[in-house]
Amino acid sequence: MAKRKSAKAASLADEALPIGTTLLGDQFTITGFLGAGGFGISYRAKDNVLGRTIVIKECFPCDICTRKGKSAVARSNAMAELMHLTVEKFMSEARNLAKLRHPNIVGVHRAFEENETAYMALDLIEGCELYEVIKSSPPLSPARIKSILIQLLDAIEKIHEMGILHRDISPDNILIEESGTPVLIDFGAARADAHRHTRALSAFQVVKDGYSPQEFYVDGSKQMPSSDLYSLGATFYHLLSGKIPAYSQTRLMEIAGRRSDPCEPLAGRIEGYDETFLQAIDEAMEVHPDDRLQSAAKWRSLISDAKVDSVAHSGSETSSVEIPLDLELSLSRLVKETNDEVRKTTRLAVEPEPVVAPPEDVTKPAWIDDFNQQLQESVENPGPAETEPEVPHLADPILDAPGCCYAPEGKSLSTNWVDRALKKQERVRQERASRLEILDPEIVGQTLLPDSEETLDYRKEGAFPPENAARPRIQPFGVLVALLLCFGLLTLLNAVGKPVPQQEQTVVTPEYGKFEMRGSIIR
Repeated sequence: MAKRKSAKAASLADEALPIGTTLLGDQFTITGFLGAGGFGISYRAKDNVLGRTIVIKECFPCDICTRKGKSAVARSNAMAELMHLTVEKFMSEARNLAKLRHPNIVGVHRAFEENETAYMALDLIEGCELYEVIKSSPPLSPARIKSILIQLLDAIEKIHEMGILHRDISPDNILIEESGTPVLIDFGAARADAHRHTRALSAFQVVKDGYSPQEFYVDGSKQMPSSDLYSLGATFYHLLSGKIPAYSQTRLMEIAGRRSDPCEPLAGRIEGYDETFLQAIDEAMEVHPDDRLQSAAKWRSLISDAKVDSVAHSGSETSSVEIPLDLELSLSRLVKETNDEVRKTTRLAVEPEPVVAPPEDVTKPAWIDDFNQQLQESVENPGPAETEPEVPHLADPILDAPGCCYAPEGKSLSTNWVDRALKKQERVRQERASRLEILDPEIVGQTLLPDSEETLDYRKEGAFPPENAARPRIQPFGVLVALLLCFGLLTLLNAVGKPVPQQEQTVVTPEYGKFEMRGSIIR
């Protein structure tokens, strides 16, 4: 629907009179294009007689007429009569509106026919549409909104007393002057007759989804003052809730199907307003015409004594009468920005100061320092290989009392695991030396290490070779040669026929154990 309306507005812009066109002789000169609707085009113009800027509205129902030069002509002969009727009703309602003298209704200064259509000269309202106020942030204060609603109800009551229906009340047809005074504009002149003749106009131009009551969607339906009140209620529903209400046709179908109304009531969910004020808006928006408020006077009487806050939802205090609207919006915006900055600074995370934990008081045993000192001295000044550093602080658990890890007080710590290890090593060396005494010094003393040129002389050392020394190996080739020689000698003796007693010698070595050497001597 919105796309079709924007396309229609663009088409009407192409049909607009060019800038510089003069009307009613030379009295009015078009200086700009303001906007277009289903039944007319609005221009900014200059009154050359009075020297002021005004608004010229041209009767131009785009579905039944088109532009030909400066004239608006019917699209077909069948629509010529309808076009003529539309122009007549436009002039009739212009004359009726000209009789109205109300501060909240746009003033009509003159109506005239020209270019096969009709025109109205209207006051130029300097201000903004209520729709722009709805989209602005922060919102108006409840007291300001109540004041605007009461003024509009007073204006609607005035036009209803004259038998005129606006039929197009919506946020874009209510202007808010800089002083905060609301002005109702764009009356639907000749709309009732055109509505009965063409369903196309009813579908796309007469109704505004969300604001028009359900009877506006039905061709030939009865329209009454409560129809305008429904549109006014929907406008303020949007202003308070920030949402366009559900379409009246959709609401009617849901209620007829015994389902809940998709339009949620305002009562009980909008802050700053008492229940009477909100319930009056909900009642004006009832789907069935008989259930609505029937007059603007009744509505105004319900909310005249209603209590509302003088503080906007954003928290800015305003006066609904003495402060102009532009100043109120500026003050509200300033307060909102200030509040946002305060919230932003309070949300900043404060970095906590680092907490340095005090050092723990750990008492080390005295023997640890002594042990470390002795270990350092032994590294810096290494002694003989057999000298081991004393560790007086480690007690022998065997020598101490059962279950104790340290020597009891007063007991000597000279006997420890180091001394015991040294003594044991010495005993092993002595045992091995005693075993080596039976060996021939010439056999055992010199041992050629394989893979090394180093020779170990055990006769000079007088001790068993160190553990890390390479073990001597008996060469397999030498053993084989010795066996062959022995075999040759035995064969020779047997040949001689005189056996020779054999001598046996047992050699014991720590590396290869005990082995025997046998030989024969020929005498």
